[in-house]
Amino acid sequence: MRTLIFTLFILFINSTICNAQDDTTIKKKHGVVWSAGVFKAWLMDNSVEFNKIGDRVTPVFVEENKTGFAIQSHYMYQATKWLGVGAHAGIGLDVNSYIEAPVLLFGASISLGNNHQFIIDFGLADGKRRVVPDNIRNDLINANLTEIPEIYNHTEFNTEFYIGVSYRIF
Repeated sequence: MRTLIFTLFILFINSTICNAQDDTTIKKKHGVVWSAGVFKAWLMDNSVEFNKIGDRVTPVFVEENKTGFAIQSHYMYQATKWLGVGAHAGIGLDVNSYIEAPVLLFGASISLGNNHQFIIDFGLADGKRRVVPDNIRNDLINANLTEIPEIYNHTEFNTEFYIGVSYRIF
């Protein structure tokens, strides 16, 4: 987490320095921009829910990809008037997960539009994902449950691919 905060701090300082050196008489071909948008990662969260019908409780195992909102910093190069390429780093919050496990996003970017306002991001997503260990899964499947048990969330760190769409805000 300290590495993530340090990385975002460096990106913020870099963007501040680049904006302070902005010369309006020279057309900029590269620079730091910020964007906000949505992402979908292939980080798979596994969790267990329970259905209770009468005295019988059955486990239901749920798998879902991390999907949410992201804020990113890009270093972009304007290749043409309508197209730009670059690299980015940012942070994403999953809408289905808890806020204690943000997702670190980094990779390549492609900007589109007259002012390069639409940005397509792709790369790697690093973050914690919830898992149901195999021994707990087997115990829940084989047990005849009459009450909903208390299951503690287990997490593990993982890296997977992601894709996102964002809009330039600075």
